[in-house]
Amino acid sequence: MQIEGTVAVVTGAASGLGRATLLRLAAQGARVVAIDLPGAALDELAADAKALAIGGDVCSAADMEAAFTRITATLGTPRVLVNCAGILGPARVFRVDKASGKVTPRGIDAFRRVIEVNLVGTFNAIRLFAEGLSGETAADGQDRGVIVNTASVAAYEALSAQTAYGSSKAAVASMTLPLARELARFGIRVMAIAPGTFETGMYEVVPSHTRRTLIDDVPFPPRPGHPDEFAHMVQALIENAMMNGSVVRIDGAVRMREPSRSPTP
Repeated sequence: MQIEGTVAVVTGAASGLGRATLLRLAAQGARVVAIDLPGAALDELAADAKALAIGGDVCSAADMEAAFTRITATLGTPRVLVNCAGILGPARVFRVDKASGKVTPRGIDAFRRVIEVNLVGTFNAIRLFAEGLSGETAADGQDRGVIVNTASVAAYEALSAQTAYGSSKAAVASMTLPLARELARFGIRVMAIAPGTFETGMYEVVPSHTRRTLIDDVPFPPRPGHPDEFAHMVQALIENAMMNGSVVRIDGAVRMREPSRSPTP
């Protein structure tokens, strides 16, 4: 699909991988839409990339329905959707009181929130994006739309503290093929990217001992990825019509292993 002139929507666009993706697509001539929680970062991005900035929660049906209605009325039918909205969140089964050593089960709300944002939020955007193209068919073999979701290497090798994050990203990876099959008749391709360790806000909140292990395990290049390297992969997937129904790892050949000494949260 040609990017220039295309309406492209990026969720989680105010920071990290989403921001880099939106800026790259804008530089390629796309008419870009930034969706994220309201705030100064979103407003700044609107000015930097001349983006249509829409504040909203990807988990909210009402917020996203309003967002896509506004996008269509303002710019026309979006043909590219990149889902980058996501959170980490604690997910060990137990909390351990450092003073007493008492073990108690963790509450369910933190786990549920990670699943809601990373998985349900992704699907929420997909269903509304696909609706806009549901009146078209792919009889001529031309792609009408492209969806790129953000999975993670944690979908395959999650660490012990990543139960919620890993399971949410495994679900994002797993829905790639069935979505591609379902949406094929509308000419919509569906791909997912599974990034390794990248320089984002998520990386900064990971404990330092875990960060060291993550980077030490990367064969080459021995560093965290740059957000624009992720964005470059998004561009390649949009432009290559044969990329459909698969998950692409972008991780420097890392296979995550558990840190040898990981303090209990």
